[in-house]
This record gives sequence, C-alpha cells and structure tokens, in this order.
Amino acid sequence: MRTPIKRDDLESARSDLLATAVGWFKREQDVVGIFLGGSVAAGSADAYSDIDLRIVVQPEHHLHYVERRREIPTQWPGFLFNEWLPNTQHCVSHFQPFGKIDIFYYDAAKLTPSPWYRLQIRILHDPRGIVTDLVKRSEELPFLVGESDVDLSISKGLAAAHETYRRAKRGELFYAQTLLDELRHHVMQADDWLHDRTPETTVMAKFDNRASGEVLSSLAMSYCPCLDEAILAALSSLARAYRNQVLALHEKFQLSRPLRNDVAALDMVA
Repeated sequence: MRTPIKRDDLESARSDLLATAVGWFKREQDVVGIFLGGSVAAGSADAYSDIDLRIVVQPEHHLHYVERRREIPTQWPGFLFNEWLPNTQHCVSHFQPFGKIDIFYYDAAKLTPSPWYRLQIRILHDPRGIVTDLVKRSEELPFLVGESDVDLSISKGLAAAHETYRRAKRGELFYAQTLLDELRHHVMQADDWLHDRTPETTVMAKFDNRASGEVLSSLAMSYCPCLDEAILAALSSLARAYRNQVLALHEKFQLSRPLRNDVAALDMVA
C-alpha cells in the first residue's frame, strides 16, 4: 500500500543525499571538482526536483569512475535502483523516499568552455580552480540554434507524425501513442525556438508555464484514449498545429530544406 509522500520529507531527504554524495566524492583524491547544475543550483527547484551533480576527475582515473558509475551510489543510504545507458559517462540513481540524483563524470583534461556553463551552477569543491576557470572562459559564449538543429528536429517530427499514422492504421495502438508523444516533443521544441527561449529561461520555467497559449491548447487536445480513430484525430489536430510552426521555422531560420515537402508531409496526416 502506497505511503503518502510529504514534500518536506522530500526536500530534507534531497538535502541529505546531496550532502552524502558530495562528502563521498570530496574524500576521493582523484576528484578535482564538484559542481551542481539544474533547478537546484538555479533556485527554481520544487520538492520533486532531482539533483544534477557533476564530478570532475583526473584524466588517468576518469575511466575508472565511469566504469563504477552504477556501483558508487549503491553505497549510500536509501538506494533503490539505477537507470543508465551503455557507453555513457553518467548514471541516474533513485533513492527513498522519492529522490533522484543524476551524476556525470567529466575528464578534467577534456573540459572545454561551453554556453551551458553560463547557466546557474553551484561550485561545491574546486581545490585547483578548474571549475571556476571553466565558468569564466564560458561567460561570453552565446547559445546558438543552427540550421542543422532545426533541420533534424523537423525531420524527426515529420517521421513521428507519419509513423503514428502508420502504427494506428495497423492497430499498433500503444506504439502509436508513444510516437504521438515524440511529435509533442518537437512541437514543444519548435515553440521554444520560435519564441527565442534559451536554456537560461527553460531551466527557470517549466514548459507548462513558459509555452504559448495556442501550443498548450493543441498539446492538451492531443491526449486521447488508446483507440485508432481517437489517435488519428489527435494526430490530425496536432499535425495542423505543427504545420504552422514548420512554416514559421522556415521563415525564421531561412531553412534550405524544401518547404513544399514539409508541408506536403504534414498534409498527408492532418
């Protein structure tokens, strides 16, 4: 039977988990930097926000930590389970009562300036000044959306729309629902690009609060029962909204991809 989760308990447990993790890594001689990102560092976290922890490791020992990324959190109180992907440098670990910590392991020799380091971060351990220097060298770097970024997103959005239609027609309704959700992701991405929202603003405001009203309405209407006709109707409605976004993206970014092809692809399922 589910025990009610109290917000105060979550925030207290998150604070304890962060202290435990930072304390553990500080004792490791090979760790030369620890910093916090995400909503907790930005001051926009709520009780359900996770911990985004970044660990900077000496080059010769970096692989060792990456290989142990699933093992390390199991040593801390309240551990439940890990989620991870092969050939990556991070691991997401879940803890009681309902906590989550996402830990990335960085090779100190491969750290390069990036506009992402302009976001709010909290430096927790930096004995050699590596993280401080990285942040300083990143101060003037802008977030830029290139044509290739928009090109990829549109192609993925069109593919999700077509595949939703195909799967719904074939009666693969659960799969069709997941593909419809992928299309929603590209609708959300387009809304951010068209309104010049950068990662600075997206960290501070969840999509539900920052999105344009028309897009929120289109997204809300696209959630439907797991029935073929309902899915196709939701797809049609969302594809029409996405069509307007694609037209605007072409104009804003002067895309070289053929506009007529994108419009024709959406008109097929709208």
